[in-house]
Amino acid sequence: MAAEIGVPTMRGVQNGIMDYGAGLIAGLVYNTVATFTGSGLIGGAISAGLASAVARGNLATAIAATAGFRTGSVGMGGLGLGLGQLGGARNGGRNAAPKINLI
Repeated sequence: MAAEIGVPTMRGVQNGIMDYGAGLIAGLVYNTVATFTGSGLIGGAISAGLASAVARGNLATAIAATAGFRTGSVGMGGLGLGLGQLGGARNGGRNAAPKINLI
């Protein structure tokens, strides 16, 4: 389904500002909880769960899914499993790890 573009309305602007505020508060909750739990797999899940609990409906789902995506993509990169790291190292591409010459 294609996105619909229309003339901005006061109701639409108000809803956007309210969603922004809810996202801002959820982000503050996430960062506050993550300082205690860490941002790894389990700590990220706890932080995302609490952050999405302050929102309702689709916004809560979006917050939890976005936090999970970030944890998965950043976490896998830290393990050397990110985009360009496995494939680049395997095929000698430009993303391959630098070679170390032994004397």
